[in-house]
Amino acid sequence: MTPKEAALAEEQTRGRPRDPSRDEAIIQAAIDTLIREGYDRLSMEGIAAAAGVGKSTVYRRWGSKAELVIDAMATLKPTIDSIDSGSLDGDIELLISASCSPHSEQLMKVMVSICSALPREPDLLEAFKTRFTEPRIARISGFLTRARERGELGPDFDIAMAASLLPSLMLQRVLMTGQPAGRAYAEQVVGSVLLPVLGRPPRPTSTSTENTP
Repeated sequence: MTPKEAALAEEQTRGRPRDPSRDEAIIQAAIDTLIREGYDRLSMEGIAAAAGVGKSTVYRRWGSKAELVIDAMATLKPTIDSIDSGSLDGDIELLISASCSPHSEQLMKVMVSICSALPREPDLLEAFKTRFTEPRIARISGFLTRARERGELGPDFDIAMAASLLPSLMLQRVLMTGQPAGRAYAEQVVGSVLLPVLGRPPRPTSTSTENTP
């Protein structure tokens, strides 16, 4: 009998009903454990203990730790669906703000914690791509396309490549250096990399803020 089957059998024996109010505690426990210990050391039993619930409570909601991790990450996703200020400069500022919220910084740490597991966890990798990286690039591509249609951008650049720059470089900074990828770094990437790629003048970054979160 698998751990999940044993936990569910135990719950059925005890007759405990599902309590939706416990979801938040379980999700937060998963996030905290991922950031502190990483994906490989994470277990459903450990999350249950950290959340103060029984194993069966966790298993009734999520069939595997990959499913739980993806749902936990989803609670940290920045809200960038509605970026449409009417101008490219305005949209870029909204993107920076969304990418540097406290939830976004937590999400970045969680993403780093699962990176080593992605090549050997196909379900986790597929969910990571379809629920996080691809939708984010598609949203950024959307406002870049609108900017081109308004005549703010020329036709001679790769929108998909440009759309991946900010999220990719922010994740790489955390992954490779362990340093935060806060607003100052996002503005530096936009000013020195993204704007020139879009055919616009680079934006100077204040040296006094380059290393601040």
